[in-house]
Order: sequence, then structure tokens, then C-alpha cells
Amino acid sequence: MRKLVLVAMLFCIAISSEAKRKHKNANSAGPQVSGNAASKSGPKPYDKVITGKAISKKGLFTVHKVDDKWYFEIPDSLFKREIMMTSRFSKTAGGGGVYAGEMENRQTVEWEKGPNKNVFLRVVTVISVADSTTDIYKAVNSSNLNPIAAAFEIKAYGKDSNSVVIDVTDFFKGDNAPVSLGAFTKKRFNLSSQINDRTYIDHISSFPINTEVRVVRTYTSTPSFMPNSGPVPFPSVTLPAAYSTGAVTFEMNNSFVLLPKVPMQKRLYDPRVGFFADEYSVYTDDQQKVDEETFIVRWRLEPKDADIAKWKRGELVEPKKPIVYYIDPATPKKWRPYLIQGVNDWQKAFERAGYKNAIMAKEWDEKDSSLSLEDARYSVLRYLPSDIANAYGPNVHDPRSGEIIESHIGWYHNVMKLVHDWYMIQAAAVDPKARKMEFDDELMGQLVRFVSSHEVGHTLGLRHNMGSSSRTPVEKLRDKAWVEAHGHTASIMDYARFNYVAQPEDHIGEKGLFPRIGEYDMWAIQWGYIKQVLRRTLKKTGRS
Repeated sequence: MRKLVLVAMLFCIAISSEAKRKHKNANSAGPQVSGNAASKSGPKPYDKVITGKAISKKGLFTVHKVDDKWYFEIPDSLFKREIMMTSRFSKTAGGGGVYAGEMENRQTVEWEKGPNKNVFLRVVTVISVADSTTDIYKAVNSSNLNPIAAAFEIKAYGKDSNSVVIDVTDFFKGDNAPVSLGAFTKKRFNLSSQINDRTYIDHISSFPINTEVRVVRTYTSTPSFMPNSGPVPFPSVTLPAAYSTGAVTFEMNNSFVLLPKVPMQKRLYDPRVGFFADEYSVYTDDQQKVDEETFIVRWRLEPKDADIAKWKRGELVEPKKPIVYYIDPATPKKWRPYLIQGVNDWQKAFERAGYKNAIMAKEWDEKDSSLSLEDARYSVLRYLPSDIANAYGPNVHDPRSGEIIESHIGWYHNVMKLVHDWYMIQAAAVDPKARKMEFDDELMGQLVRFVSSHEVGHTLGLRHNMGSSSRTPVEKLRDKAWVEAHGHTASIMDYARFNYVAQPEDHIGEKGLFPRIGEYDMWAIQWGYIKQVLRRTLKKTGRS
């Protein structure tokens, strides 16, 4: 019996030694590579990769689906071109306070051909800049290396040899930071590893300047049954789905939007004007100190070529591309006209900058199945089913120039409770319509309209202007003619919500009670969106 045990032990030791030897030999063959690069075999003929079974869609990238594989065909002209990549939730798990249409992350990326018949996806960070003709450019360039977010094997070259084909299946299905949930979100929702067999690419669409990738992602989540012992800097919450299944599923949309080859001309920031701004350090050979270049965030507005002469003379012209916001089809129909009015109210401000019909809102065309609310070419006012009494107006912009590319306004359903309580408390003494627990639709609609204008103001580049209300003389707040002509505050971006100084005997109507786009707002838009040549023209004509 002891001999049998000894033989068995020797056999086990032999197997273990052989396993270790094979493992050592495998490691000595070189570093292990994951993903597409794990089985490098070199590019194949185009028709061996993109076979007759391929379903193809042309656009920014030509997208091919062959069986269960997804391929990007990237033209050579797009290499080293900067592309804005945004990730949004298209469907979310309930109970987390995050909703469909809200952004998870964004970054600027560029494709680059690697040294071994592969393609790199780099994330571009703009911290310091220098002109490429200067000596110091070499030092700046060497000290700002952009990280490689992913590597792809070139599967084939295009039919005309002016493009490359890469397999993006594993990249989008994988839990990769640029296209997935960030570490903070995972911590916030108590999520751990991604469950790969419950994660898949739903579809990929491609358009002239953008490509959209929709992915369903499922994560494990261990429910926490113990309440937090005290305040923590980054509190987390276990989503209801985790208690019933131990898993949480999200649907995410990744947008690749091509940025202009030549960035828009920057408008330098002035701290006296309340615009959001970007900045970076500028290095030159001649300077004796580092310069900080700060520029405002704004949309690109340009007159049509045929109207440039009129525009320079100070005549109102329509821009080449107006600023258009679409109303989420999930918005209750009775509130849509008021949200649209809140956007269109900004038209008079842009007239100060020389443009007519420069900004507008439209209802979403639900009959056109080719449209997607997550498509980064469209700015959308997203209606969110939330008990949060608020709204917000972000924007996505080109970090090189401050050019706003698109905006998705977040409109929480319960913002109506907020404006109801504000108006009842501040204006019920002078407005009998405010003495109800449920306002008439017309009154609530007008309240929705002013909040819409405020949030749109943020997406145009304007910050809060808390100093605006200090410029209105207190005695004028009860002057009916004055406040109805000028408003009780000079900026819709202020938090002076209603004219609560007004008294019943003043007989001031809604025009003198409500906030609205004011004189400061119109001046700020003129300052931010007008060009110097037109400013000089308007000054000569007395219109500035």
C-alpha cells in the first residue's frame, strides 16, 4: 500500500513539473497579447475578410458585419484626424439616478498606424501647445505623449489600398474605459466585473461625419445590506436589479464624430464676460514666461457665402448652419411648445450679433427610423423620468478651439414641482393664478419656458450670472412700466427667479414678474458670437 502511495506521489510530482516546464516555455516565447493581437497572422486579401456575407454601411467609417464579427474600414485620410468620442446611456437600470441620454464620458481620439501592421487608438490630451516651426516644439511634443487606449491588428487593406480593415468586436464588447463605464460610475453603483456572455454589440450605424455603436453591458453586483456607517466622500448605492439577480445591465451608445480639419477661430476669454472657457499653456521661443491662452466655448456661426457682404454692412443674415435643438419624443405633448419657445426666445439675442433665425427648436421626427437620439450630430432636449427637481444644460466642444459640437439638455420631469413652489411662494401675493396646488397648463407652460431659456443659455456657453440682479435699482422693482420693459434682472442666467418685491397695488403682470432673456444676455451673445469686422461696422452705424 505504501508503495502505491509513493508511486502516486511521484506521478503527481512529474505532472506538476511537466506543467511548470510547459508554462515556462510558453512565457519564454514572448509577452502574452490579449484581444485581436493574440493570433496575429498578417493582413489577408480583402475578400477573405469582408466576404460576400458582409452587411456593410458607409459613413465616417465603413462598417462591415460578417457573421458575429464587426469591422471598421478606416480610410487613410482619417489617420491622425481628431475625433470626438462620447459615450451616453441609451437605456439604464432603475434606481440609480442616471437616465437615458445622459453622458458617461467623452474624449478626443485619433487613429494611428502602428509599427507592426496594426492600428492604435490614442486619446488626445491638450495641455501644452507650441508652433511646430519653433525649437521649443520638440520639447513640448516630447513631454505630452498621448496614451494608447487600444491596439488593433490590420485584418486587410481596402480594395484601393487607401484604407485598412480592423476587427472592433472585442474592443466594444470588452470593458474598455473609453467606451464603457468609468471607475467612478462602477463604484457609485456597486458594480464589479463585466459579464461577457451577457454583453453584446446591439448594432452599429454610420453616417457622413459620425459612427454610432450601441452596446448592451451587464455587470456583476453584490448587494450591500449594511447601511453606511457615516458620511463618505464617494457614496455608492446598490441598484434594485442587483438584489434580485446579482447583475445590472445598461445599454450604451458610443459616438465617433469627426472634428474640423482646421479648428474654428478662437474667441479669447475676458473675465468680465460670463462665458465658460478652456485654456492651455502656450510655449514660444521668444517668451520669457509661459503664456496661458484662455478662450470661450461657443457654437460656430458663419454667414452664407452669398451674404458675407450684407453681414459686413451690418444687415441681418441667416447663418450657414443654425443652432438646432430637437425635443425628445418622450416629452409630454402639452409642454413641447413651451420648451420650443424657450429656445426660440434666444433669436433676438443673436440678432445683436448679425444673425436671424440663428437658433431654433424642432420636434423630433418619430417617423424617420434612421434618426437616433444618441447621434452626436443632433442636439436634443432629453426628457428624463426623474423625481429630481432640476434641469441642466451641458455641451460637448472641441478642446482645440472651444467650438460647441452638440448638446444634450437634461430635463428632469420634476422640475415643474420646483418652479411651482418658487412661483407660489414668491408671486402668489400679486398673481391669483399662483394660489393653486396645481397650476393651469398655461401658467406652468410659461414657467417651463423660462427654465428652458436658462438651460439653453448654458449650452450657448453662458455661465450663471449671479451679479446681474444687483444692477437693478430696488425702487424699480415696483415700477410697472420699468420692469415690464426691462425685466427685474438683466440676465436669464441669474438666480433671481421672480420679482417677489412687487406688491398687489403695483398691478405688475407676468412680464414684470418672470425672468427672461435680458439686456446682459443679448450683449453677451453679441460679444461672444460677433466678429471684429462686424463689430466695427455696427459701431459706425450706431447699432453696437
